[in-house]
Amino acid sequence: MNFEWNENTVRWYQDAERYTGFFKNIAELVGPKVAEYSSLCDIGCGIGLVDSQLSKYIDRITCIDSHPYAIEMLRQRIQAEKIRNITPVLMDCNAIEERWDVIFISFFGSRELEQFLPRCKRLIAVVGRKSQTELYPEKYRKFQKNTSEEVEENLNSKGIPYSLTETAFEFGQPFRSEEDARDFIRTQSHDINPGDLEDFLSERLVETGKEDFPFYLPRQKAVGIFEIEGRL
Repeated sequence: MNFEWNENTVRWYQDAERYTGFFKNIAELVGPKVAEYSSLCDIGCGIGLVDSQLSKYIDRITCIDSHPYAIEMLRQRIQAEKIRNITPVLMDCNAIEERWDVIFISFFGSRELEQFLPRCKRLIAVVGRKSQTELYPEKYRKFQKNTSEEVEENLNSKGIPYSLTETAFEFGQPFRSEEDARDFIRTQSHDINPGDLEDFLSERLVETGKEDFPFYLPRQKAVGIFEIEGRL
C-alpha cells in the first residue's frame, strides 16, 4: 500500500477539500455523466470525499477500500451528515463480484482499468496528469504514480475506445501552523533531510492571512477524466 490513512492524513485531506473544494469540483464534472444511472461503485474510495458530493446525483453508491481506518472514517461521516445512499465496504478490489451501472475510480494505482469493464455499464476514471508540481520534493518519491498519459497509452494499445476530458483545479494543502506543514512533508517524504525540508518550505509555503489556515502550499492539480463503455 502506497498511502497510509491515519488521523493526520485524514485531517489533511479534509482540510484541503475545505480550502479548495477540489472533490466538489470533480463531482460537478462527473455528476451529470452518472445522473442517468442508478448505482455506482467507487473503487479505492479512501475517505469518500467525492462520494458525498456524487450522492446528490445517483441513487446508490457503494464505496470500496481495503484500508479499515478510511472506511471507518467514511462510515462515521455519512452517519453524521445523514447521507442515506452510500454504503462503505471494507474489501480488496480484486475480490468484488457485484455489478453496478457505473464504476468510478479516482487516482487509483492500476493502469489497467479494463479489468473492471465486465462489472459495469460505464467506467469513469480520474487520473492525474504527468509532470506537475507536487506537494513535497519529488526526489523523495517512493513510488511512481499512475498518470493519464500512461492510461491513455494502455487503452490505445489494446484498442479500447474512450473519451477523455482534461482539466485542472486548485488542490494545494492548507496548514494550521508551520510545524503542521513540516509534519506533512515528513509524512510524504520519510527520508527527507532537515535542510531540504526547510529549503522546500521556504520556496513554496505561502502565508494566507487566514486565521484557520495561515499557511498554504499552492498546487494546480491537472487531471484526465476517462469515460469507457462497460461490458454489461
